[in-house]
Parts: sequence; C-alpha cells; structure tokens
Amino acid sequence: MRKAILINVIKYFAGQLLLAALFAVTLYAAPVGTRNVLDREVTLNIKEKKLEYVLIRIEEQTKVTFVFSSKLIQSDRLVTISKSKERLSVVLNELASYLHLDYEVAGDKVILKRQLSVKAGLETDNSTPEIAAIPITGKITSSKGEPLSGVSVVVRGKSGGTSTNANGVFTINAEAGDVLVITNIGYKTQEITVGSEHELTISLEDAVAELTTVVVGSRSLRPRTNVESPVPVDVISSKDLLGTGQIEPAQQIQYTAPSFVSNRQTIADGTDHIDPASLRGLGPDQVLVLVNGKRRYNTALVNINGTVGKGSVGTDLNAIPTSSIDRIEVLRDGAASQYGSDAIAGVINIVLKKKTGTQVFAHAGQQYAGDGANLQLGINEGFKLGKKGGVLNLTGEIRHRQPTNRAGDYLGTVYTANATQDEALIAQNGGWDRKNNMFIGNSKQLNAYGEANLEVPISNKSKFYAMGMYSYRKGKAAGFYRYPKQTSQVVAQFYPRGFLPYIESEINDRSLMAGIKGKTASAWNWDVSSTYGGNQFRFDVTNSNNASMGTASPTSFYCGKLAFQQSTTNVDFSKDFGSHLHLPSFNVALGAEMRIDMFKITPGQEESWKNYDPNGGKAGGAQVYPGYQPANAVDENRSVFSGYVDVESDITEKFLVDVAGRFEHYSDFGNALAGKLALRYKLLDALSIRGAISNGFRAPSIHQYFFNNTSTQFQLINGTLSPSNTLTVRNSDPIAKALGIPDLKEETSVNYSLGITAKPGRNTSLTIDAYRIDIKNRILLAGPFKRTAAGTSIVDQVLNNAGIGTDVQVVQAFSNFVDTKTQGIDIIFSVSPQLNTGNLDITLAANFNETKIKKVKGTEKIPAKPDSVGNYFYFDRAEQSRVEKANPKNKVSLSANYQYKKIGLMARATRFGKVSSWNADPRLDETYDPKIVTDASISYSILPQVRVTIGANNLFDVYPDKLKWFQDGNGDKSNIYYGNTSDGRFQYSRNATQFGMNGGYYYISLSANF
Repeated sequence: MRKAILINVIKYFAGQLLLAALFAVTLYAAPVGTRNVLDREVTLNIKEKKLEYVLIRIEEQTKVTFVFSSKLIQSDRLVTISKSKERLSVVLNELASYLHLDYEVAGDKVILKRQLSVKAGLETDNSTPEIAAIPITGKITSSKGEPLSGVSVVVRGKSGGTSTNANGVFTINAEAGDVLVITNIGYKTQEITVGSEHELTISLEDAVAELTTVVVGSRSLRPRTNVESPVPVDVISSKDLLGTGQIEPAQQIQYTAPSFVSNRQTIADGTDHIDPASLRGLGPDQVLVLVNGKRRYNTALVNINGTVGKGSVGTDLNAIPTSSIDRIEVLRDGAASQYGSDAIAGVINIVLKKKTGTQVFAHAGQQYAGDGANLQLGINEGFKLGKKGGVLNLTGEIRHRQPTNRAGDYLGTVYTANATQDEALIAQNGGWDRKNNMFIGNSKQLNAYGEANLEVPISNKSKFYAMGMYSYRKGKAAGFYRYPKQTSQVVAQFYPRGFLPYIESEINDRSLMAGIKGKTASAWNWDVSSTYGGNQFRFDVTNSNNASMGTASPTSFYCGKLAFQQSTTNVDFSKDFGSHLHLPSFNVALGAEMRIDMFKITPGQEESWKNYDPNGGKAGGAQVYPGYQPANAVDENRSVFSGYVDVESDITEKFLVDVAGRFEHYSDFGNALAGKLALRYKLLDALSIRGAISNGFRAPSIHQYFFNNTSTQFQLINGTLSPSNTLTVRNSDPIAKALGIPDLKEETSVNYSLGITAKPGRNTSLTIDAYRIDIKNRILLAGPFKRTAAGTSIVDQVLNNAGIGTDVQVVQAFSNFVDTKTQGIDIIFSVSPQLNTGNLDITLAANFNETKIKKVKGTEKIPAKPDSVGNYFYFDRAEQSRVEKANPKNKVSLSANYQYKKIGLMARATRFGKVSSWNADPRLDETYDPKIVTDASISYSILPQVRVTIGANNLFDVYPDKLKWFQDGNGDKSNIYYGNTSDGRFQYSRNATQFGMNGGYYYISLSANF
C-alpha cells in the first residue's frame, strides 16, 4: 500500500515538474525588448579567457545567438576585454578587428566568419586551418514576401539539414560549391549553389507544374494555405504526428485533429483488432481515405458487435506504417462531388514520404499499470535515382503491442446458479481466483510493414510514379469466460474449471499503385493511374470447444476468412485558363474513374460452425466465434463508373469560387449524382469568410449487401448479459424480406458550412467553421429482432418458417431506416510568438458536435412506433445511443511546443466531452463525465542528427468514470445497475468510450536523420 502511494506521489510531482519546466522556459524565452540588436548593452571584465567563453557571456546579456564554426574562427584563442554598458556593435567591432573576423546580423543571430582577405600591411595567419565549411544564413519568403516557416533546407549529398523558424530564417553549414536543396509543400523546389554570399534571401515560387493533390479538397494546382482554402483542411506533418508520443496513425490523428475520434474496442470480436474511426461524429464508413491522393480500399471486416460504428465498414488507418508518412491532410467538409462515395463527413489524405536520406525511429513504453508494453522500430530510406530528380523511398517497420487488462473481480457464481451451493463447490474444487477472469482492454498485436514510393522522370514534362505497401498483423483478444455452470457451452472433461476462449486474427493488407503524369504542349496537366489493394481477415479460435461434439471436439478452430479487394483506374486532366480569361486563375479539372469491388467469405472448418447434436441441448460451433458456414460463402463483385468536373477560379484577388459535380453508376443499385459550391471572400488581407453547400452520397458497401453469419453476441436479458446466437442475414434474404426490410439504396446527404479565417498577427492564424450535415436513408443494422418467451411474435414466426433453430434467438439485417442531423463547430487557433531565444508554437483546437436522429422509418410488417420509453421493435434505445451518444460531444486540445537549441518541451491537455450508453430500460442508462488527458515530453538532441524523447501520455493517470454500480452500488448485487457490469467484470463501459480505459503511459523514443 505504501509503495503504491509513493509511486503515485512520484508520478504526480514528476508531472508537475515537467509542466513547470515548460512554463519556466517559456517565460525565460520572452522577448527582452524591441531595441536594435547592435544597440543592446554589454558589460565584460574578462582576462585571458577563450573566445567561446566570451561569446557565451555576450549571449547571456543580449539574448543574441552566435553562429560560427569553432575551427574556422579558432574559438579556443584567448581574449582579454573590459567594457562597461557598451553597445554590442562596439564590442563586436573590437573583437572582429583584433581577431581578424567578419560578422553579419540576421534577426537575433550573429554570424561570425573568418576574414576572407586581410588588409595591406598585415600578415596572414598561416596557422589558421584551411576549413572550407562556413555558416550560411538566409531568409525564405513566399512570392508575396511573407516569411515561410518549416521550409526544409539540406545540403545535397550530405546528412543532416535544417528548417526555417517562424520568421523564415535558417542557418546551415556548407562548403563553397555545395548545393542547398530547398523544399516546402505547395512550392517549387529550389537549388542554390553556395558561393561567396553567406547571407541569402530566397523567394519560393508556387508549385503549379504537377497534377497531384497538394492539399486535399481542391483539384486546382494553385497552392493555398489553410486560411486561404474555401473549406477547412488540417495539414498534419510527420513531426506533429511523431510529437504525439503515439505509434499508431489512428491515435496520432486523434490527438492532432480536433474532429477525429478513434478508440480501441474490447470484447467485440473482430473489432478488437481493427479500430473504428469517426470524423465529425459520423460513421467509420462516412469518411473517405486516400493515399497519395488515390482512393484507399476498405477493410474486409464488418462491425456487427456492440461498438461505435456498428454495421459499418471502415478503413484501417493502422495498416499504414507511421515511418512512411510525410503528412496527413484532413478535409473537414463533404466532398462526394470531388472524390466519390463515402466522403460525407470529409476526406483523409495520407501523403507518403518522397525524399532522400535515412530516418530511423524507435519507441518503447508501457502503461503505468505495468502492462500494455509497446515496441516500435521503423526505418525510412530514400535513394536518388538518376540525375533528373528521380527518387525511391523505402520503409520497413515493426510494431509490437502487449495486451492490457482492466477487468474487475468476478462476483457471480461458478459451478451452479445457487450461491450457497456454489460456495461449497468452489471449496471442494480448490477455490476460485475471482481476479482476471477476463481480459478487458487492448488486444495483443504484432504488426510488420513494408512500403515503397517511387517517382522517376520520363521526360522534361512527364513522370512515372508507383507505390507498393504490405502490412501483416497477428492479433489475439479474449471473449467472455465460459464457467462450469454453463453446461450447454462447456465440455467439462476438457475444462472442469471452465475456460477463457480467444479470437486470434491474421490480417493481411496489400496495395499497389502505378501511374504516369505530365503536361502537354497546350498546358493540359494529365494523370493516368491504376490502383489495386485489398484486406484479408482470417479468424481462428483457441482454448475453446464445440460443446455439441463432447470429447470429440477440437480445442482450436479455423473459422474462415473475410476478403475485400478493390481495383481503381483514374484518368484526370487539369488546366488553368486564368490568363486566357484575364483572371488570376480559372482552373478546370475533369476526369473519370472505373472501380471494381470484390467481397469474399470463405467458410471455416466444419467443427467450427456445425451443431452435431441439435436435439441434445448443447451449443454447436466454436465458443466465442462460430465459424462461417458454407451457406455463408460469398464471392461477389460489382463495378462502378464515374466522371467529374471541377472548376475553381479566383474571380478577383479576393473572391474565390469552386463548383464541382460528379456522376457515378453502380452495377448493383443504380446511379448517384453529387454537386458542390464553395466560396471564399477576403474581407481584408488578414480576414476572410468562407462557406460551402453540397449534396453527397454513400453507396451501400458490397459487404453490406452480402455479409451474413451467425455470431455469439451478449444481450441484456432479464438484467443480465447473456450469450445469444445472433443471425445476420443479407438484405436480399427471404428472412429480411419477410420482416418487411426493403432493398438497400444509397445514403444521401446535404452539407452546409460557414466559417471565417484570419491572420490577426504575424505567425498567428484563426479558423472558425460551423457545419450541418443532414443524412437521409442512413444504413444501419436493423435489429436486434428478438424471439419472445411465448414464441408467437412475428420474429418467431419468420425464423421458424425459414427453418432456423431455436438456438438462434436474434436476427438482424442491413437497412436504410434512419435520417440524422449532425451539426457543430470547429475552432483552431495557432500562434508562434517571436522570441529572442528558441521557438514556441501554441495551438488551441476544438470541436463541438451533436448528432440527432430526425426520423426512424418502419417496415411494411413492423411500423415505426416506439414504446412508452422510446424503444422501436427493431431499433431500441441502446442502438439509438450508438448513433447519438457514443462519441464525445466535444473535444478541446491546448498544446505548446518549445524548442531551444538542443532541448524541446511539449505539453498538451485534451478535454474529451461526455458520452452515454443507453439501455432498453432507461433505468440502466449510463453517462460518463468529461475528462482531461494531459500529455508531456522532453526531448534532447544528443547529436545533430539524433534526438531522444522521454514522455508520458495521460500523465496524471486519468480513467473514464466507472459504471454507476461501482460508484453508488455499495456492493449490493440487487442494485439495478449491477446488470451493466456482467457480474462485476466490466468496471468501465465498452459501449461508449472517450479515450480508452488504460490509464497513464510512459515512453522513451529515438529519431535519427542521416
């Protein structure tokens, strides 16, 4: 007990010290004044000290930074100097004359150089070593003269490099004849040969020569910042992703994009292994994911268990190696008219690295609780190909995650339902450990990745590009414990004390993309590409049995596979007619797409699904996850053809208009049409207003058409979570039609957005965007349709008529039966105050969001009439809360990053709004209050190319609220809330999560660039 208290005290004070350090350094870095640098006063009384010592004393008093090569200026020479409140210019002139030095001032930096020639009558100091490396300083601006921060500056063929600060200033050591390569997103790369000039002024030109997605949300090639675009876009750099301390892309985006939410699920079958993600509170299948501007395939997995996004098919962001990511662009606006189906909430574009050099990433950490250890090793290597700018970038990465467990003590009976008899049986059988009867938390995972990104010039006006990626994941997650008292599910001869079954996954992702792009003689940009990719999910069950087989049952089962493949071919054209029309810009983009979707279900071994004794009262199939049956087998495909037109024009320097339209034809359900109008008007140079209106669509996924299976799901029956065989049928199945479920059709949406963007000061930006998204015919799982005790309901009749045994108690099917309205506001404020020492970046990001069900549609057989507490027969309050309440209503993040010489400090506080999980019985509803999660880290460059970071995520070990029974039940099992805990095993909700249930996490990471 004392040890635990001592550990908590140490963690608390360590956290306080880390935050205090950031605060103190920030205060220390405050500007000392606006006086001219050379007018700052210096007092020195130094005798026979090294020059380097003198420079340090001057830096301390004047807050300037000296830039020099120690060998070049011979900083170990002894100096004697005495000055009292003398101007810095006088001191520097005396030192320069005495030591034969030159100096230049660039902002608050003073560059010291050896004099290239000496005055007549003076002898050259032949003892000075002949060192050619010299510090080069410069300032980089846009074509409008605005300073550009974060611009990459490297010396071609050499390791290391630097980037510009908030004022656009950089310093780098280079030799005469070296070539500086200067790159920045949205601008043309420049190469400058080092000569006699050591202070450079560089203006970058807009990049308008390639047909690529510079920033998602616009098909114009004219680069625009986030405050210039007509719709809101977040651009998250690889540095920002790395700075989160997270190692999975979904979690990295969670802590950098305010409107994005992704949480790991538990006790949810396949969803334990692939995390569902949400943008603006909508479903995982209502956001489109691109990689290098090309459509990414969905997973093969359908989320059918009781989690956020139930019934949806999302995209696995964690199948992409973090080491390969250059930046992530998050478009927070409907974009179906530009990119096609799924882009109702927005678009996430993952841009892969395309640079030379070597980068190494390593990470190790674990939860405060002592479990959940993570290890990551990633290597990214870029090779120059030829002399015309070709590049091949390769990535290899391994991630290993140990499981976590936050299960409570089991408080139920073990051998029999009679509590008194059970205690006696427990004593007779050697006692019972009520701890860790389940594993509730993160699944165990091993991930391995390989990726290649290639671009090679074919001619002066064309390039060949290609990308390949492979991901392998091996996962292991537990289900519900099967106790000896559950005689219909347990083969007692194998498991006299019951068993905890495991679902083991093997997930393979493959993708390959190739294309050619270029520019015609008439200035048309063109891009032809083809992309193929797919996901395969294999299910195995271990430590289980098929109870209907008795002692003949195996204990491990192959339960089948899900597979989804997608082949996409794109042809895109673009040209700016602005000069012809005497306009600043008039970009016309048009193109076509052909896509083939393929979905397959492969049955498992017979023992995994068959009931060998239907009349024996024993459950058939593998416990925890019955295998796919031959009747479930699917091998289907569909084709999609589409065309789009997108016109974007700066009508004036202040007024921007974007109009887009798209037509799509699906071979399985018909046609869809989408359009968009987006506007931006500059009220002032630093203030703009923007808005958009669009209609969009999401076609039913091929999975939602054809997925079917029987799974074990736990339903709340008579106040207790009980296993229930749940049948998911195809939308076209006679059972679905007998229940009156109509054919699937596309979801349709209307998006409205209105916002302001501002740059109220230098290095300061503010965006505020309000939005509303109305969705009609939203596709969800209709159900659960449950049998009744009397056996006379329409569900009983339909299942009996279809020959479905009574061991199946629940049926569900996909249907368009809900209309929803989502509205909210995004706020992002960032500032990089100009400091005399170091760089400080502060960001406030917030999302406020609410989704409401506007209409529930009935079927021909079952009208949409709720009962007295709001339950529909096929859409109860629990399912309603997954749509309206399961994601945080708001998320607010405040972060600060400070960099001073070799030291970096980061602190971030994220507030997650409340969530709720409802029940068919309103008395069992649960609500979980907002929580603030604090992350902090400190980093140090042990070498110019190597940086080490020590940090903590969830520094103060915050957990979500426990279920009400643990708060108010006082151990009373007769308390109504006890039914939500599954006999005490669930301390935290698995139905609605804010940020997980694992508590604090500490880590050490290393990054190196060569």
